[in-house]
Amino acid sequence: MVLADITGKTVLAIDVFAHSIKALINHLMDALEIQGTGVISTDIKWVLTVPAIWTDNSKQFMRKSAEKAGIQNDHLLISLGPEAASILCQYLSTEKLSSAESDFTMSKVGTKYMIVDLGGGTVDITVHEKLAGGCLTEISRATGGDCDGTSVDVEFIQLLTKIFGAPLIHAMKREQPETFHDLIREFETVKKDNYTIEEWED
Repeated sequence: MVLADITGKTVLAIDVFAHSIKALINHLMDALEIQGTGVISTDIKWVLTVPAIWTDNSKQFMRKSAEKAGIQNDHLLISLGPEAASILCQYLSTEKLSSAESDFTMSKVGTKYMIVDLGGGTVDITVHEKLAGGCLTEISRATGGDCDGTSVDVEFIQLLTKIFGAPLIHAMKREQPETFHDLIREFETVKKDNYTIEEWED
C-alpha cells in the first residue's frame, strides 16, 4: 500500500507509519532523559490505539509498522481507541467530565456510559457498563464510520476549490506546500475551538 502527498509523490504507507511512531518514541524518550528517570525504551509497554472499525489486517499493519519503528513485539499492545478512552475515564474526576451530573461517577458499579471517539480518521461509538472488581463490559458493540475530522478537512478544501478554482489550489499544493499545510493547520485550530451557535452566527 502506498500513500501520496499533496504533490502526488508516493511512498510506502508502512514507512510513513513507522516514521511517525518512531518520532513519538523519540519525543517521549528525550523527555524521560531530560527528567533523569533512567527509563529506557525496553522498560516500556507500548500501547497503540486503533479505530474499533479496523479489520484484523489493518491492526496487523499497525503492529508491523510499530516493529519497524523499533518496538519489540513482546513490548507492544494494540488497543481499540474506545476501550482505551473508557479506561481513562475511570480515573477522571466528575469535574473533568463535561456536562456530567454532580452525583455521576464512572467508578460506580452499574454505571452505563457511551464512548464517542471522534478521531481524525474515524468516529467510533460504543457503550460500556462498570462491573464489580473494576471490570468493564461492552453493552453495545463498537460501530462507526468515516465521518471524522479528515472528512471535514476534505469538505473545506473542496469549498476552497469551488471559490478559488482548482488550478490555484493545485498550484499551491505543488509550489507552496508549506503554505498549504499552514492553511490546514489553521483550520484545524478553528475546528478545535469551542464556539456557541450565537458566536458562529455573529
